[in-house]
Amino acid sequence: MKHLRRADLHVHSSASFDVPDLPSLRPRALFEKALGHPEASRRMDFFTLTDHDTMAGYEALVRELGEGDRRLVIPAVEHTLRDPDIGFSIHVNLYGLDPDGYADLQRNVRTLDELIETCERDGILYQYNHPTWWERRELRREQVDFRKLPEIAARFPVLELNAGRTAQQNLITRRMAEDLGKALTSSTDTHTGDVGRAHTLAAGETAEEFLGAAWRGESEMALHAITYSGLLDEAHALIDEILQQEAGVLAVRDAKKGGQGWFERIGAQVAASRLVRENDAVRASLRSVLRQVSKPVMKIIMGHERRLENILAASELAVYSVLPEPAPVAIPIAAPVRRAG
Repeated sequence: MKHLRRADLHVHSSASFDVPDLPSLRPRALFEKALGHPEASRRMDFFTLTDHDTMAGYEALVRELGEGDRRLVIPAVEHTLRDPDIGFSIHVNLYGLDPDGYADLQRNVRTLDELIETCERDGILYQYNHPTWWERRELRREQVDFRKLPEIAARFPVLELNAGRTAQQNLITRRMAEDLGKALTSSTDTHTGDVGRAHTLAAGETAEEFLGAAWRGESEMALHAITYSGLLDEAHALIDEILQQEAGVLAVRDAKKGGQGWFERIGAQVAASRLVRENDAVRASLRSVLRQVSKPVMKIIMGHERRLENILAASELAVYSVLPEPAPVAIPIAAPVRRAG
């Protein structure tokens, strides 16, 4: 029996625009956590960063690692594709490319046809990330044509089950993959350092062998869908870490990079405050207030996911969310017993 290796193939570090620049979310810290997780079931054998449209985190990581550890790192990126013929954004994870090659892809690739052609030519593995997720502004503007989703998915060798989606959303992806004969991976898509909570299992002594098995569909999934309690735990962990930082530790990203800039500026100011750093009672009170505030915020996020479920249930994708009726079971009818007489 082959030994199955583990990898969380969708992880974001502080190099992503929407991840705060905390020490625990920097590339080396995530690498150490993934491969040395205290829970054996979440200890990964291979590691990858899939930051948004940048391989800067990957480059920083491999500069810090020795040769042996570098072999455990899968070069990757989450690429945002805005093909005008599709009409809405799709996210694609690319594996096995180098930063120079990705820079060239960003300059020259505009359509899904061009992306697939480039990947096939250059030996880059590609998968369709979280097929049941779209930019909120695109949903509000009704740019998303749900009828196109199976057509898009059919172009990819692999679809992703995503821990940031609900069980119902992942069911649609799973059923679609089955219908199209596509392989599946399972990943966290974590932006908070919760690496390994979801992952893919496949045989392979090297990263290349592992990915090859997964892309052939010879893999197993470990997946936990998004929940309100899970979101709250992640928010509380981030609050605790911010309040534990010493002055100057929490970096402030350039405001023009957007995303979490406002969050980081506030976090840096709070962490650097002498009143907070030197007064345990003040820090405990602030922690309590922030935890209370996080509850309605997480409810809003889960409310968005539930509304998305309702939208999907009323769309052409509803066919993938209905489980098939079980086949009728024939029950033999015993012949009547004839009474002697």
